[in-house]
Amino acid sequence: MADRRFFPYAGPFRLAEIAEMTGAELRNCPDPSLEVTGVAALDRAVSGDLGFLENRRYLSALGETKASACFVAAAFVDRAPPELTLLVTDRPRRNFARISRLFHPEDRPEPGIHQSAIVADGVRLGEGCRVDAGAVIDADVEIGDGAWIGPNVVIGKGVTIGAGTRVDANASLSHCDIGARCLIYPGARVGQPGFGFEVDASGPLKMPQLGRVIIEDDVEVGANTTVDRGAGPDTVIGRGTMIDNLVQIGHNVEIGKGCIIVAQVGIAGSTKLEDYVVLGGQVGVAGHITIGTGAQVAAQSGVNKGVPAGARMGGSPTVPMREFRRQVAAVKALGRRVDKSDQEDN
Repeated sequence: MADRRFFPYAGPFRLAEIAEMTGAELRNCPDPSLEVTGVAALDRAVSGDLGFLENRRYLSALGETKASACFVAAAFVDRAPPELTLLVTDRPRRNFARISRLFHPEDRPEPGIHQSAIVADGVRLGEGCRVDAGAVIDADVEIGDGAWIGPNVVIGKGVTIGAGTRVDANASLSHCDIGARCLIYPGARVGQPGFGFEVDASGPLKMPQLGRVIIEDDVEVGANTTVDRGAGPDTVIGRGTMIDNLVQIGHNVEIGKGCIIVAQVGIAGSTKLEDYVVLGGQVGVAGHITIGTGAQVAAQSGVNKGVPAGARMGGSPTVPMREFRRQVAAVKALGRRVDKSDQEDN
């Protein structure tokens, strides 16, 4: 069970309520009014907990769990112990996430401005906003209703922040417009100048970075991630995109809606990601290329040219996944031949 020192608790909930909220089918349930008191992984659950199983690799945990109930796919119903109440659904993991959010709702800000915060004249704060200790908010900033500005956040002149958005500790925002219900994690940097120079024999001359960062609604920007402002056109992050920690997004980058960008990705300037693109951890993307809608790139790949919509790519430089797997297999086979040759020589 989650540590209630850190995570607010709103349970318990009856099994019948959970089934109704998720559309799951109750099976092996002698008492639908039984209360579930928490959520937990199957291998750590105790009596009263609700777990989930979606991946067959964890079938052994299903057979040994002490949980009282479990979201489970229909294919695994026969593998469950007879004493375990089942909530049968096509989306066990997603429904577990939904119920977890009910048990442990997100913190809500208590409105107010800490006495140590510095809020410039002309700042427009919506109703129910919270500004924590040490925050600095410059002139002409506009912050929507219910927003939460964390400790030591710095918000530059003219920035706009939508309703319900949370900016966590030590983040800095400048030259940007942030949508509603966004989450900017601790230490994120949004709106700093992009890395642009004109170089000749006399040395580099810095190009003015005169664009903005536009972050649409329901976006998350991970801890210590950096989003450079545009050089003239704007850097844009589309609605519902999720960006992990330690990601670098260069100037003029355009990211569509619903993209997933995993930790330590670097995207060079003027590259475009269309909607629902997925970039695995440590992917590097060259500048001035387009990655098409729904494309997926495997972790640690290097993308040096455009990727078609829906493609699955891997390797450095990237190739289609089938070819990448053949390359890996060929290298392994070559290694085995070299080992065999060395053994014969000895």
